[in-house]
Amino acid sequence: MKLPNGYGSVSKLSGKRRKPWIVKVTKGWTDDGKQIRMVLGTFKTKSEGLIALAEYNKDPYDIIERRYTLEDLYNMLAEQRLKNNQKMPLAAYKHCSKLHKMQFRDIKTAHIQEIIDNLSLGYASKKSIKNLFSLLYKYAMSFNLVDRNYAKFIKLPSEIKSDIHKPFSEEELEILWKNTEDYIVKIALILTYTGLRPSELLDIKLSNVFLDKKYIIGGAKTSMGINRRIPIAEKIYPFIKYFFDMANEFNNPYLITGDIKRKKLPYATLAYKWRKSENSAIKNHLPHDGRHTCNTLLDNADVKENIKNLILGHVGKTINEKVYTHKTIEQLKEAIDLI
Repeated sequence: MKLPNGYGSVSKLSGKRRKPWIVKVTKGWTDDGKQIRMVLGTFKTKSEGLIALAEYNKDPYDIIERRYTLEDLYNMLAEQRLKNNQKMPLAAYKHCSKLHKMQFRDIKTAHIQEIIDNLSLGYASKKSIKNLFSLLYKYAMSFNLVDRNYAKFIKLPSEIKSDIHKPFSEEELEILWKNTEDYIVKIALILTYTGLRPSELLDIKLSNVFLDKKYIIGGAKTSMGINRRIPIAEKIYPFIKYFFDMANEFNNPYLITGDIKRKKLPYATLAYKWRKSENSAIKNHLPHDGRHTCNTLLDNADVKENIKNLILGHVGKTINEKVYTHKTIEQLKEAIDLI
C-alpha cells in the first residue's frame, strides 16, 4: 500500500538486525520542494513501524525531543554510514548490551566507564567502545539530542606493548626459502615481502593484481593503508603467479583460494593450516609476523621512512608524508627488492 505524500515511510534495513524496520517522517520542505526527513525510530516488524508512523501523524511530536535509546541511535547511525560504505563497530556495541535500552541522553561517562572497567578483554576492545560512543555522541549532537561528547572523559587503561608478534630471524627465513613448495610457506613469504596483514592478503582480488607491472592494490585500516599500491618483490613473484594461476583455474575472484567451492579463503582456515604446518620456522610464529618481518627488513635495508610507510600503509608523522608524498611503483619496487 502506497503511503500519502508527506506521510512518511517504512523501509527495511540491510543485514541481520533485531529491529530491521526504519521509519522516517517529513519534518519540512526545502525551497525547491524536496522533503526534509528525519528518523522516527526502528522497529521489529513492519506493522509496528506503520503503527508508530500512524500515531505520529495523528499527533506529531518533536523528534529531537524524543528520548532515543542507545539501540535506536546505533541503528540510525549504522544506516547513515552504510550509505557511505562505512561499518559500525558491532563487537563494541554488543559489549554494551546492558545500556542498549537506556535512553541515550541519560548515558553519561560513568555508565560507559563501568562497561570498560569490567570488560575482561584487551586495550583494543576497550578503545573500540570509547570510539563507538564518540561516534554516537557526535551524531546525537548533530541534531541537539545531547550537548556534549561524554566519551571524551572515558579513561582507558595503559596500553601494554604486546610481544606476541616477532619477526622471522635470518635462520628462520633461510628455512622458509628452502621449503617454498609448501603452501603455507609460500603465504608466509608473500606476507613477509609485501608487509600485508593476513586479512588484507585474503581480501585481494585477481582484478587488483597486476603481474605485468608487478604490483598489487590492496590494504585496509588507515587512510594510508586502504587501496595502497604494494610492489611485488622479484623474490615472491613466482608465488604470486602461482596463486594467480590457481585462482584462474578455479574461476575464483580472490588471489588466495581455498578449495574449489569457496570464493574466499577464511582467515580461520589459514590460521588452522598455519598451526598444523610441520615447518619449524612456521611453528614459532603467527601469520601476522610476516608484516613485522617486512618492517624489520626495510629498517635493516635503510629504506627511507616515507617509502616504508607507503609500502606498509602506515600513517606518516608529517604533513609532507601524509599528503604530499608521491612515489612511483618503480621506486617502491626498488625499495622492496632491497630486502
